[in-house]
Amino acid sequence: MFRVDRTQFDEILDAISPYLDERKAHYAINSSGSSISNKTRLAITLHWLVGGSYVDLCFPWGGAVSTFVSYRGVLWPTINALDMAYDIGLPIHDTDKLDALSRGFYDHSGGILDGCVLSMDGLASLTQQPYDYEVVYKKDYHNCKGGFAIAVLAGCDVYCHFIAASCNHSGGTNDIIA
Repeated sequence: MFRVDRTQFDEILDAISPYLDERKAHYAINSSGSSISNKTRLAITLHWLVGGSYVDLCFPWGGAVSTFVSYRGVLWPTINALDMAYDIGLPIHDTDKLDALSRGFYDHSGGILDGCVLSMDGLASLTQQPYDYEVVYKKDYHNCKGGFAIAVLAGCDVYCHFIAASCNHSGGTNDIIA
């Protein structure tokens, strides 16, 4: 469901908890009876990141769609906490690390992939139509697969460990441009 085991889930939760605050818990308690815990925020976000529909996630977890997609809601604060907790990035200026990455692909491919430091792919992560106040051009988020999306690009080393990621482009953006 989350593509991590319970131990990894707990490790991620411990890593991101300092970056998440349980926002205005007293308001949430007054309106719905309880606030959304960090554990629930992480569970919802991980399930969405592995392909779960935001509509399907809101019902069983007891959240409103507006709470899920809001920049102050469940998803974006949790993703921001993940970004702050984990250092990810291609070591562009560290030639020793780049050589080690290249050596991994070279050895694994029997010398065919010489100089390769990253294996990258992209996907369109479906979302709802953005509001006018969120983006300049809503139509840019409509993609060829028939819906609104955000372009997500991720790159791994030879051991399938993520070393680069980007979700800075609209769903209508071609992978090469993103």
